[in-house]
Amino acid sequence: MTIAEDDRMRIEYRTPVIRLWGRLVLPLQGDITDDAAAALVDDVLATIRDSSAVGLVVDVTGLWTIDSHLCHVVAGLAATARLMGTPTVLCGMSGSIAITLQTMGIDFRLLRTALTLEDALELLGVEPRLHDIDFEALAPPSSESGEPSYGHSPPSSHRDTNA
Repeated sequence: MTIAEDDRMRIEYRTPVIRLWGRLVLPLQGDITDDAAAALVDDVLATIRDSSAVGLVVDVTGLWTIDSHLCHVVAGLAATARLMGTPTVLCGMSGSIAITLQTMGIDFRLLRTALTLEDALELLGVEPRLHDIDFEALAPPSSESGEPSYGHSPPSSHRDTNA
């Protein structure tokens, strides 16, 4: 494969490697060709090396089926990531994908599994924390007064003392 073909392949598969809180998320979707899978593995491993990621989530929610080659690519990616110090969690499996992975003899000692992306991130140490959002600080100022505009008037700040 020439350099131009390699660059074209990286553009064609368009699977992002998303960085979140020191972890990487790889959302697989659609039909992934063998060449695209090889380019994807190269990208993920380079990102692990460059970012020192503490975990990798491979999310297969966007796949309807998985062939034997992609099964082995995912297993190989998990094994290689583990050698690089980055544990892998596979999430979003449908029943048919789970059966295919089991039938292919994937070694699940090399990766953990979770039902959802949220569960996978929690397995990798991400702790959800909800806090209030100050929507007034996020709103753009209105054109007249410089005050935030929400399309409605803010609630009255005075209390009815006759009640």
